[in-house]
Amino acid sequence: MNKWKVNEPDRQITDKLAKETGLPAFICRLLVSRGITSRDEADIFFNSSEFADPFDIKDMDKAVNAINAAVSDGERITIYGDYDCDGVTSTYMLFSYLEALGAEVSWYIPTRDEGYGLNIPAIDLMKKQGTGLIITVDNGISAIAEAEHIRELGMKLVITDHHQVPEKLPFAEAVVNPHRPDDISQYKHLAGCGVVLKLIMAMEGDCESVMTQFADIAAIGTVGDIVRLDGENRIIVREGLRLMENTENMGLNRLLIMSGIEPGTEITSTKLAFSIVPRINAAGRCGSPSAAMEMFLSSTMNTAASKALGLCELNDLRKETEKEIIAQTEEQIRRNPDLLNKRILIVCGDGWKHGIIGIASAKLLHKYGKPNIVITREGDTARGSARSTDDLPLYDLLDNCADKLIRFGGHTKAAGLTVASDMIEEFREAVYAYCDEKLDGICSETLTADMEIMPGELTLDNAALIENLEPFGEGNQNPLFLLRECLITTKKPLKDGKYISVGIRFGGSEHRAVHFGSTYDAFPYSEGDTVDILANIAVNEYNERRNINILIKDMRYSGFRQDRYFAARTAYEDYRCGRVESRLLCRMAPDTDELRRIYDILRSTGCLSKAEIIADRSGINACKFRIILDVFEEFGLAETDITNDSVKLLPARGKADLNKSRVIAGLKNGAK
Repeated sequence: MNKWKVNEPDRQITDKLAKETGLPAFICRLLVSRGITSRDEADIFFNSSEFADPFDIKDMDKAVNAINAAVSDGERITIYGDYDCDGVTSTYMLFSYLEALGAEVSWYIPTRDEGYGLNIPAIDLMKKQGTGLIITVDNGISAIAEAEHIRELGMKLVITDHHQVPEKLPFAEAVVNPHRPDDISQYKHLAGCGVVLKLIMAMEGDCESVMTQFADIAAIGTVGDIVRLDGENRIIVREGLRLMENTENMGLNRLLIMSGIEPGTEITSTKLAFSIVPRINAAGRCGSPSAAMEMFLSSTMNTAASKALGLCELNDLRKETEKEIIAQTEEQIRRNPDLLNKRILIVCGDGWKHGIIGIASAKLLHKYGKPNIVITREGDTARGSARSTDDLPLYDLLDNCADKLIRFGGHTKAAGLTVASDMIEEFREAVYAYCDEKLDGICSETLTADMEIMPGELTLDNAALIENLEPFGEGNQNPLFLLRECLITTKKPLKDGKYISVGIRFGGSEHRAVHFGSTYDAFPYSEGDTVDILANIAVNEYNERRNINILIKDMRYSGFRQDRYFAARTAYEDYRCGRVESRLLCRMAPDTDELRRIYDILRSTGCLSKAEIIADRSGINACKFRIILDVFEEFGLAETDITNDSVKLLPARGKADLNKSRVIAGLKNGAK
């Protein structure tokens, strides 16, 4: 269950912005919702096309001088990249640029088994191959020991990176990172490929020609690294998407076609994020990142097609592996439902591919709205990947448990860790203890709507205006709107019931909405129900007809009491984990009328999904509802599947005296 937050753009500021800019009021409301409140800010957002001087970035001049000297002297240069999309695109851009200059240049991208960043065996190999200068891209800022080893071997090092900077910098000819405390550049949110792009601009002395050559590749890395799509990143992606429609890179051309994107058709950042980026990342997750690099370097169409097909096959393998991990985690939860009654979900398996557990963790966060850690045992050690909400900063959590870990790193919402296999349970208990101490209630993902949209505003003209805010991504999401009190008029399965199409009456108008997050069978609402909807809005063109396309992201009954729901869910978690004061337990015990009410609901439907929302309409809160289900399960009257938030009634096996329930007795005795 997600929390909802709906922004309310200030009307006076909106009117003032509309008057200053001449923009439609609908767009101005969206801009104000996102903190763009003046004409100058709006002009920068829509029209900015110039990059700041690349030499504003600290050490850029030193990096250019060191690289130019190596090129002039015929010194062997090795580009040292990373195995993700940002790292691969960064490596390709700098390698192909230096190769075109006539440099003696090679590239090296470590596998996930080697780990992130510079490593000593790879450095020794590059020394043996005659490398004189190593240039890191998308890594290196924390490589203190590795940089010292490079110096001891008589090689030189240039670091280009965009990750957070430690107190001590590695020894290098240049350390180019906008996050350095002594850096004066204005824009700090570049991906690794953005830093490389500006390095090439500094070497070439011509931003426009560099963009023409590399913006399509840089756009992929920028979208793939989920950095903010504002400022210079917005320029990179906007121009890159335009050039990508007729890209000259044969490998990218073939990959686009195999992803269902024909040459010359419009490419959006969303298509990039869901079609191209996963295929490139699949190389590092399920195979070798070199496969993606080799695709970009393809010099014939046959080779390009073969390499692109290989990435598509690896992506299919990634999907299957991901499904297997998710299925095994859900089986763990079914066997031990209290895993989901902790403040954080922790699951552990043997031999789960560590390149996939990060995706699995993100999927679990989306499904359950709960912070989680996914751990895979690999012999004596285990690796973990974690995802969280704003309520639980992961770095602080792991830092508190550092004595249980071999290593860890990450940010507020995403992190990775390594732990000895025989320390997993101690680590688990330390995490639980920290969360119990720091969190008063359950954590949940929050969906933030830009604004509530009125029936008269849901028009084709306004839907078309939204396209002007592209490209969408981190920091500039596709606008999300609240549609309040929509009457469901029809339901129709799509793709053999994999998705559902819903007819709604919004105000006095009839519309059709699509929900890709629910199957037809699992859709819990009925014709005649009145619901609130969070949705994206776009223009759909089919057979020369234009319609409003409403894409449902979340929905619930109108009048749903969010605060009441999450307070009740917290109470149930506390009850299951023994954290409720005894004087409060009696209030949780259901009476005969409440038991009968829920039983009658189940008997009339047979099976419920999103069960707690439906039960809320009966006046029974989520805590007491879950306890009632515990009672029904105790007597074999119902079966719950906590992984799908569903419950179904079982055939009666004689009359059950629910007043003799051990669950209810425990609540009443605990209160005494």
